Amino acid sequence: MLLAASRRAALLWLLSSPLTAQVQRVVILKVDGLPAAALERELERVDPATHKSGLPWIDHVFRQGGARVPNFYVRAISLSAPSWSLLDTGQHLQIRGNAEFDRYTGRVYDYLNFFPFYVGYALSHKVDMPGVEVLDDLKIPLLIDRFPYTDVYQGPQLYQRGVRWKSLQNGLTHRFSHSLRELLDEWTIGFEIGDSVEQQTERELIQKLADPGVRYLDYFTGDYDHVAHSSPDPAVQRLALQRIDALVGRIWTAIEASPLAAQTALVMVSDHGMNTQPGVFSQGYDLVRFFNSRAGGGHHVVTNRHPLTEYKLRGLDPFVSEVVTPSAESSYLKDLANDFPTVTLDPDGNERAAVYLRNSDLNQMHILLNELDRSGMQPALRRAAIDALFEILGRHRAHWEATVQQLRSELAALHRAIEQQRLRIQSQPSKWTAAQRDQGLDKAARRISVQLESWREAERSYSDYANALARLAALTPADFDNHRISAETLIPKRAMGDSNSIHDLQNYIAGPGAQGLVLAPDGSLDLERSFERIDYFPLLASQAVRNNVQPGVGSHPVDFIALSAPANRLPSDLAAEDAVWLYRDQDRQALVLSRHAAAGGLELRYLPVRGLRQDADGAIRFDRPRWTAGFPLEIWEDRQFAIPASDRDQWLEGWHSELDWLQAVHRTEYSNGIVALDEQFSRPSARSLLTGDDALMEQFSARKRRLTEPDFLIFAADHWNFNVRGFNPGGNHGSFRRISSRSVLLLAGGAESGIPRGSVIDEPYDSLSFVPTLLELMGKNQGARNLPGRPIKELLTTAAKSTATR
Repeated sequence: MLLAASRRAALLWLLSSPLTAQVQRVVILKVDGLPAAALERELERVDPATHKSGLPWIDHVFRQGGARVPNFYVRAISLSAPSWSLLDTGQHLQIRGNAEFDRYTGRVYDYLNFFPFYVGYALSHKVDMPGVEVLDDLKIPLLIDRFPYTDVYQGPQLYQRGVRWKSLQNGLTHRFSHSLRELLDEWTIGFEIGDSVEQQTERELIQKLADPGVRYLDYFTGDYDHVAHSSPDPAVQRLALQRIDALVGRIWTAIEASPLAAQTALVMVSDHGMNTQPGVFSQGYDLVRFFNSRAGGGHHVVTNRHPLTEYKLRGLDPFVSEVVTPSAESSYLKDLANDFPTVTLDPDGNERAAVYLRNSDLNQMHILLNELDRSGMQPALRRAAIDALFEILGRHRAHWEATVQQLRSELAALHRAIEQQRLRIQSQPSKWTAAQRDQGLDKAARRISVQLESWREAERSYSDYANALARLAALTPADFDNHRISAETLIPKRAMGDSNSIHDLQNYIAGPGAQGLVLAPDGSLDLERSFERIDYFPLLASQAVRNNVQPGVGSHPVDFIALSAPANRLPSDLAAEDAVWLYRDQDRQALVLSRHAAAGGLELRYLPVRGLRQDADGAIRFDRPRWTAGFPLEIWEDRQFAIPASDRDQWLEGWHSELDWLQAVHRTEYSNGIVALDEQFSRPSARSLLTGDDALMEQFSARKRRLTEPDFLIFAADHWNFNVRGFNPGGNHGSFRRISSRSVLLLAGGAESGIPRGSVIDEPYDSLSFVPTLLELMGKNQGARNLPGRPIKELLTTAAKSTATR
């Protein structure tokens, strides 16, 4: 009764108060993977039976009655988990892949897997999806968090808070009444929330629209994304779009019948596009097999799903988030795949793969320890091997000791937080009333318990790694005098260790040399002949298939490789804060440099380079070639590059704001790749005002994020993909190509919403603009101005004029 009375009071206030914000309620339709090009194609198609647009409701609601932003782009990589994080928070990127791996502990952040979340929620082990947990740890709120708990309705999605059991129960009862074959088919092509759950969610959303106290509602559908991955046929994709169109019609009709119709905004947004083309089937390249092979390093490979080669029921297990594929060609880790994998790989995203290689020096130490553990080793060779081992330790000891000290300080603060959290939990009620549940207090309490268990696991796993690192750092030559030491007791298990430098990746230790350990003439260990080394950049770039089965698809599956470069080791005339190196081949490479101008705005610079190498001491050397066609991102030669051909060389030599870059390149083949690469790789350093344990906890959270950074990203050539779980024949995403990075943003509103009718906003915007625009429309101006993105000024200006004329 009290809740109903408060909602009636809220309605009376809305109707009697002067409107300072035109939009009082927002309804967001989140369409996963919908490319702007496909939507535009179907909007323009005339249905011969009706003589109307092929998507009549979207045409009526948005094209005729609302506003469109046709140049709306993913801010970073065109993957679901990163893209939705930008759209749901309005903050810079923190989650950079669909799955991420912690280099120290091996923890897998599996952002797209709903099954463990729902089961964990049922067992009271979970409250929120994994991505939400990460953002909560970083104290980054979602858009939904800006509204009171009682004022929101959220459907199932990647960044989901809590579970509406009734929706799930009713939907899953129908879903699991289907045949086993249908369920297995759905899991094989990619998990879908299920038609029944979506229908139940839609019914509930429409019911909530009748309640004026509910001010934020959203609905997520992955239907189009699944269909487009499976087939490039426009007719098949059209059916998926027509289902979305009908959904728009039902929601809009319900909005028009609702009490807040005049002040409601309906927003349709997608997280990324899709590289799909009629008549072209996406081809798959197996990176797991590549890294398993002797040529690729003979690695034991960890992925978050079973590869396609697993023709077994376990390959359909939806609860798996970590799978080890052992290599039969490992030269020094045979039968040790589960304890010592040396590559973790996230190929989910299809047009790109994230690669984490075990630290090359850890490999070298492991090989040396294996050799020293063998009996019968010649004394001179043994002494040389011990010297080589301690030369490696000498390079790392200071850093490892500092890491151990920092980790133990952070873990001590974490332990104190655990004790405080435990006391908080003890003070919670054992049972919750219906009114308390309506306020979400039970979920808030459970969230504290889930966080406690997460902290305990972090304390255990990071302590194990710190202890292993401390044992390595404390090792002395005398330890080898009287007994043998096994590598298995010293090298941290299931850990990748610190990231590899460019020099490491160009000289990667993949195994012992063909002749084993070899002495140099001076009695030291011959490091060149004693170890097998791989330069991964030309090796990956050179991969090719033997025959082209499709004329329009090239024989080389790799487009280019991208990774962070140490900006402080570049030549002095290239002063920058961050740098990203792009490798296509030895002669065609590029650097994307970033810095902040005096006023604080981001500036970017793009340079062609050739033959980049990093020396053992960290210095980076390269040649500076003249501009020509074929460098990564292919900007200079692109006809859609907005700079006149005669001015391009000079323009590209200079620093330009991110807005200048976006306006100049967004129509090119690689779209806003310059800005997106900086977003993907940069790590903004915030000056924290926290002290004591709060500062240490913040430092620990930042460390955990840094430890999920891969060594490099591999981007697929056009119409190639790396989805080793099941190579999608229809289309894929994950690249910076415009077809993948251009998404959908449509808005429509009631008579008093201020949203213009029939408006097309051609100015390019990216996903950081989404949240601040909605906040500004709803009068939450201060919240919008604290965010980094540009609100869509054309939309807000029109809304302001509409208010002035009322």
